[in-house]
Amino acid sequence: MKHATWKSPLIYLLSFLVVMFLIFILVYRVGGETVLPNSADLSLQIKNSGVNPPRVEEMPGAYLKWLAKAVRLEFGTSLSWHRPVSELILPRLWNSILLNLFSLFLIFSGGLTLGSFLAYHTPQAGHPLESLLYLLYAIPDFVLGVGLLSIFAFHLHWFPSCCLHSFNLHVNGPLQNTADVLYHLVLPGVTLSASGIVFITRFTKSSLDEILNAPFVFALKSRGLPRRIVLRHVLKNGIFPFLTMAGFIIPAIVSGAVVVESLFSFPGIGKTFFDAVLTRDYPVILAVVFIDTLFVFFGLITSNFLYRHFDPRVKNANS
Repeated sequence: MKHATWKSPLIYLLSFLVVMFLIFILVYRVGGETVLPNSADLSLQIKNSGVNPPRVEEMPGAYLKWLAKAVRLEFGTSLSWHRPVSELILPRLWNSILLNLFSLFLIFSGGLTLGSFLAYHTPQAGHPLESLLYLLYAIPDFVLGVGLLSIFAFHLHWFPSCCLHSFNLHVNGPLQNTADVLYHLVLPGVTLSASGIVFITRFTKSSLDEILNAPFVFALKSRGLPRRIVLRHVLKNGIFPFLTMAGFIIPAIVSGAVVVESLFSFPGIGKTFFDAVLTRDYPVILAVVFIDTLFVFFGLITSNFLYRHFDPRVKNANS
């Protein structure tokens, strides 16, 4: 099955092109007016900007022209910021990547820790911690973010309510700057990662419960091996399914970042996308969707690659 090594990326590439074409049609065919101040002026700019929606029969050609420029990171000029779109979003992209990486760290470190604790210390369902996690999973990101802002930012003043840097801080070296950035990432990072932590916790507990009841675990315990040795073998066999989880977690983070960044006024592309939607800034909308979709497909391809090459069962089946 050697053809599978090139067949999967080709399928992902075709899927990406089709998805972007559908989004391209959707963005340009949806009507409506801008909803921000000076919306009349913005609507007039849109009509006179040369980016009026192509006719239906012109869509394929217009999409191919846009795609040819997009792969070179040429997205045109923003209608509301009056700047090249690439200059507008690329600096903010790094801020979003930083927030997403911080959230991924919280998701997997928190989920693995809580899931392992529940699997080893509470093998039966019904632990109060599980009930608390189910409740947390049911809370929407926006509601959770508002709650965290109200308690920890506005009432207790433990964390900042917005931005990525302190305006009144005189940075004395990279260590202080890093600490300040992490300080600002706490509330949006926790908000963005909360549901993911619960998801990984439940998945970890389910996987470890199954592995702990496997025959090889009973054999290890019967030989009198230390608990840490048994745990190492259990985690080694249970780590492979987590490689595929990244492919599901990354799209959820990307989609949730729009709400979280807007709520915390975080200077990332999620908030930029939200502002662009309000002003019908087509070039910015398409640019952000293009980049986000790339990240989603990159996550899916990476998790698929890791799973195929590091899980012996899949590796032997493909050889």
